Amino acid sequence: MNAARSTRESILLVLLEEFRACGFDGVSLSRISEVTGLGKASLYHHFPGGKGEMAEAVMGLAASWLEANVFSALEGKGDPAERMEAVLQAFGSFYQQGRKSCLLNVMPLGGAPEIRSAVDGVMRRLLAGFEKLAQDGGLKKAEAKARAEAALVGLQGSLVVSRGLGDNTPFLNQIRTLQKGFLAA
Repeated sequence: MNAARSTRESILLVLLEEFRACGFDGVSLSRISEVTGLGKASLYHHFPGGKGEMAEAVMGLAASWLEANVFSALEGKGDPAERMEAVLQAFGSFYQQGRKSCLLNVMPLGGAPEIRSAVDGVMRRLLAGFEKLAQDGGLKKAEAKARAEAALVGLQGSLVVSRGLGDNTPFLNQIRTLQKGFLAA
């Protein structure tokens, strides 16, 4: 891996945490400069499009992670219970068991149309993936669709509630609920 790519990736990891903590509107270029240790000129060297390009790159990083760790299990083959467990483990890890916010919750607030569109696409794909997983588990289409929506609302909502309370218990409870009931007949 070349140094420029390595530097950009390390910057993106810092940006991921900053956008996750503050959302698009809450992150300023001054703050980004502070947390990355780079001057504004260096930031523009890596991201000529400014904060919008940074946000898009962070969403791309998150999308790559989702592809490898979540969509592959939701949309894949194999035992539905094992796939569901893999998805829940991945979400638990990515959100540090509910102690970290979700980009899908905080980015669209003030993000550009491209960011809102990306969030919409991820949400729709998560819904479709959960629905496929439920159908693979033997549920009829209508029930699978209802459970997919409940799963996504439950996961996203529990992250919001956990962040608001400063307590990750709601997220952990939601994970346990999904482990027990998502595929239940």
